[in-house]
Amino acid sequence: MLARMELLVRLTAVQAHLLRDRLARHGIRVHLLNLHVQGAVGELPPEAALAQVWIDDARERDRARAVLADHEADARRPDGVRFCPGCGEDNPASFELCWRCGDGL
Repeated sequence: MLARMELLVRLTAVQAHLLRDRLARHGIRVHLLNLHVQGAVGELPPEAALAQVWIDDARERDRARAVLADHEADARRPDGVRFCPGCGEDNPASFELCWRCGDGL
């Protein structure tokens, strides 16, 4: 099975979990690797200690990259806020569902 996996991106552990959840909502299976290596920074270069997000099926690469691009665009929003069309509540830009009412953003 590992032969079919493909590296999508390297992130902090928190960012990797957020991206994993976002990809899962799109039906894309991923594996998170190196989640507990951050403590080795100093012994390892910082970039080698980042968590890795690998997609399970290389055929999902284009869809996964599109989700990743949306995820990164949301993180770069200058105001960092997304407004819920259902209830008007402000949510962090990285949210896809409103924390208050659960509607999609």
